[in-house]
Amino acid sequence: MDLTKTVPEEKVELQIAPLIDVVFLLLIYFMVTTALIKKEADISFMLPASVDQVEPIDLPIEVTIEIAPDGDVMVEGVLFPASDSELLTLATRLTEFRQAAESAGSELVVNILPENEVMHGRIIDVMNACAIANVKNTSFTMEM
Repeated sequence: MDLTKTVPEEKVELQIAPLIDVVFLLLIYFMVTTALIKKEADISFMLPASVDQVEPIDLPIEVTIEIAPDGDVMVEGVLFPASDSELLTLATRLTEFRQAAESAGSELVVNILPENEVMHGRIIDVMNACAIANVKNTSFTMEM
């Protein structure tokens, strides 16, 4: 073996064309997959007028009257038993709610919520109490 003989060295060339193709594909991939985020300066909004010009919103006072199948009536946590057939104490309570709403400059909204098994006579008793209290705005809600 002769060590003096040298193997002709092959010149190694770097293939640049496939490398450029890969770089462009990665660039396109990242450009497409990035989310476009709006800068805060681009979000348009309007500031409200001065506080002196804003008018207060009058929200109605809402009262829910629940009627149980046994005839008990519940208003804001106060129980009116079925033995009170005329519901005069309920009418007094509704009058207080109406007067409080009037003094606040808003209206009183009464929502009557009877259960499915309630006798219609008891619903009429509650409506009569609303009429005695001079409540003008009543509505019904039924549970399904």
